[in-house]
Amino acid sequence: MVPTTDLKPNRNITSEEIDSLLVSIVKSKDLHFKWLNTLSLMEHIGARKIHTTQTGLQVSEMVLRHAAEEARHASFFKRLALKVDPEGTQDFQKESLLAGYSAVSYFHKLDSCVERSLSNEVLPRQTHSFLCYLYVTKMIEERAGLVYEIYDQILDNNKAGISIKGIIKEEETHLTEMDATLSDLDPNFEVRSAEFREKEAEFFHKYFRNLQKEILKAV
Repeated sequence: MVPTTDLKPNRNITSEEIDSLLVSIVKSKDLHFKWLNTLSLMEHIGARKIHTTQTGLQVSEMVLRHAAEEARHASFFKRLALKVDPEGTQDFQKESLLAGYSAVSYFHKLDSCVERSLSNEVLPRQTHSFLCYLYVTKMIEERAGLVYEIYDQILDNNKAGISIKGIIKEEETHLTEMDATLSDLDPNFEVRSAEFREKEAEFFHKYFRNLQKEILKAV
C-alpha cells in the first residue's frame, strides 16, 4: 500500500463547488458587484500583459485583436458591476474586490510558472515571449470557459437581467486560436499543456479556497 504522505493532494475544484459559490455571490448585491469588479480587474491585467510582452514589428492581427478584446471585456465587466450596484466604486480598491490579492497572485504565479518552464528551452527571445503569451492565455481561457459557463447559467436561472454569452463566445475563439497556433509552433504542445494545466489547477485551487473564505465571512 502506498503511504498517504506520498499521495498528491487533489487540486481539482469541481463544477459543483464553483456553482455553489457563484450562487451565493449572485444572491448578494455587494458580493456580486465585487465579483464582477474582480473579473474586470483580471481582464484588465490580461490586456496589460499582452501590451507589455507582445511588442515589435512581428505583432499579428490576432494579438492586437486579443488585447483589444481583453480591454473591452474589462470595461464590460465594470459596466455590469455598476449595473448591479450603481453606487459601487469606479476603481479597483481592495475593498471593492473579492479575494483580490489572491486573484492577482493566481495570474502572476501562472505567468511566472510558464516563463520559468520555457526558459529551460533554447529559444529566440521573440519566440519565447510569444509561447509564454500563448500558453498563459490558453490556461486562463480554459479556466474562464468553465467558470463563465457556470456563472452565465446562474444569471439565467436567477433572471439577473445580465448575460456574458458574448464574452464566452469570444473566449472560445481565443482558445481555438491559441491551440491552433501552439500546435504549429511547439512540438511538445500536448505534454507541455498537460504540465501547465496541472500547475494552473494548483494556483486556482488556492485562489478558490481564499475566495470561499471571504464569502463565508460575508454571508
